[in-house]
Amino acid sequence: MDGTARGSVDAGDPEPRRGGADAPRDLRFALRAETDAAHRRLDAGFVAYDLSRRADYVRFLSAMRDPFAQIETWLDGADAADLPPDWAARRRSTVLQADLSGLAISPPEVAPAPLPPTLSSAEAPGLLYVLEGSRLGGQVLLRQVLASPDPLVHGNARFLRHGAGLRLWPSFATWLGTRPVADHAAAIRGAQRAFALFEAAKAPG
Repeated sequence: MDGTARGSVDAGDPEPRRGGADAPRDLRFALRAETDAAHRRLDAGFVAYDLSRRADYVRFLSAMRDPFAQIETWLDGADAADLPPDWAARRRSTVLQADLSGLAISPPEVAPAPLPPTLSSAEAPGLLYVLEGSRLGGQVLLRQVLASPDPLVHGNARFLRHGAGLRLWPSFATWLGTRPVADHAAAIRGAQRAFALFEAAKAPG
């Protein structure tokens, strides 16, 4: 699915400019390379979805709900030094549920299992990479939603519209470039963990 998978994260990014053979690798491109297989698997799982159809749109949003809630709840408790300064403005789980409620899908009776409290805070940038990268593919998905003849579909697009015009991905990519090289391995683990959550939550069929 283009919302959190290969077509969305870093779509259209130029190749990194190297400062020489020994230059540190930009974390953004390291994350992209290390999660490429997960991107492809997630894409393949959502390729048949038509978000102009209510049933598919509900399935898509439902598959996004638990991973977003799990990751955002954990990030709320992460060390602020491992989060961009505007983290609170980037949260989307609330508007995601608002769209589902508008489609007559109630919040779950039991909250999804929290992420392990033993996660290193240095994994936060990788978890965020997956959430923030989904905004790029979300622009493509939004066109499907807004083209729907179903008023309940095109009238509940808060999640995909979130941050429109604010250039949240470019500012996040710039922030990623400030992360210490020593924390890159932990960030990659965080991104892989996030993709595993989305793969596990994807609606069947």
